[in-house]
Amino acid sequence: GGIENYKLSIPVSKNLSFESAEKEKLEQMGAKEQDGRYILPDGREVLPKGIALEIFSKIHSKTHWGTQALVDHFNQQFACIGVYNIAKTVTAACETCQKVNRSNMRQKSLGGRSPAYRPFSHIQVDFTELPRVGRYKYLLVMVDHLTHYVETFPTSKATANQVTKVLLEHIIPRYGVPEVIDSDRGTHFVSKIVRDLTESLGIKWEYHTPWHPQSSGKVERMNGEIKTILTKLMIETKLSWMKCLLMALLILRTRPRVDVGISAFEMVYGMSYRIESPQTNVLIRDRVINEYVSQLAEHRNKLWEHGLIVQRPPTYQRKEPTTWNAQATLAELPRDW
Repeated sequence: GGIENYKLSIPVSKNLSFESAEKEKLEQMGAKEQDGRYILPDGREVLPKGIALEIFSKIHSKTHWGTQALVDHFNQQFACIGVYNIAKTVTAACETCQKVNRSNMRQKSLGGRSPAYRPFSHIQVDFTELPRVGRYKYLLVMVDHLTHYVETFPTSKATANQVTKVLLEHIIPRYGVPEVIDSDRGTHFVSKIVRDLTESLGIKWEYHTPWHPQSSGKVERMNGEIKTILTKLMIETKLSWMKCLLMALLILRTRPRVDVGISAFEMVYGMSYRIESPQTNVLIRDRVINEYVSQLAEHRNKLWEHGLIVQRPPTYQRKEPTTWNAQATLAELPRDW
C-alpha cells in the first residue's frame, strides 16, 4: 500500500531528463530545479512520464484502482505532466480489469437522507450472496455514510441473529452506538430481535421503500465493488473469496474517493494508510505526543468536513444487477452473485 517507498527507490541514474517543451511547462508550473530534479512550490517532485508510468503500473498491479483513484493517490506526493492520460493508459492495459469491469455510470443523487457528522453515526447495511466456501455463503456489508468506510462479515445465514451479533460484537465496540441505520425490508432487518435491540440502544432504523430502490444505492454499489475486486484477486491468486476478502477491503478502504480525493481510511483515522516519517526517538516527551494527537484530531475533523459537504445520499440510482461475471473462473453463480 502507498507510494511513499517509490520516492526513495528512484535512482538518480535513471532518465530524469525532460523535453524542452516540458521544461517550459515546468517553469510555468513554478517548479525549481534542484540537483537535476524539479520541485513544485508545494514540495512535490515532478516526475518524467516514464517514471510516472512505472509507478502507476506498480500501484495498479497491487490494487486495481481506477484512473482517478490512481491520479489522486499519486498527486499526494508527486506531479507529472499529462498524469491523467498516463494513469488511463495503465488501467486500459490491465487484462484483469478488462475481464471484470462493467460499465458503471454514476448518476445524480436524489437526496432525502439526513447528513452524517461523524464516522459510523449513520450506516447502511445489506446482505449479499456469494459462492459457498465451507459454511460461509453470505456477506453482511455495512457502509458508513460520511466516510464510505466499509465493514464486511462473512456469515453462514442471512438472519437477524447475525445482524445483532455483528452490531454488538463489532460495530458498537469499534465505533460507538450508531444514530441511524438504514436497510431494505428483508426479514433479517425487520424482525423483532433487531427492533428490540435498536429501541433499547436508541438507534433509529430506517427502511427503504420498495418503489425507491435507489435509496439503498450506497451499499448496493459497494456490494458490486467488493465482488469486482474479489473477482480480480481470485483470478490472479486462484484463492477463494474468503482468502481474498481482507485484501479486497484494504484496497477499497485505502482507495482515494473520486468526490473528495482522499480515502475512507484517511477520513476515519486522520492519516494516510502508511506513515511517511515515523518517530525514531524512543524517548518521546508527553508534549510531542500531545501536539501530535492535537494535530491529528484537527486534521481528522477537516477530513470529516469533506465527507459532509459531498453527501447527497442516496448517491446511486442504479441497483446492482443480479449476476456477476468472472469469465471462466467461476462457473455457476447463485442468485445475486
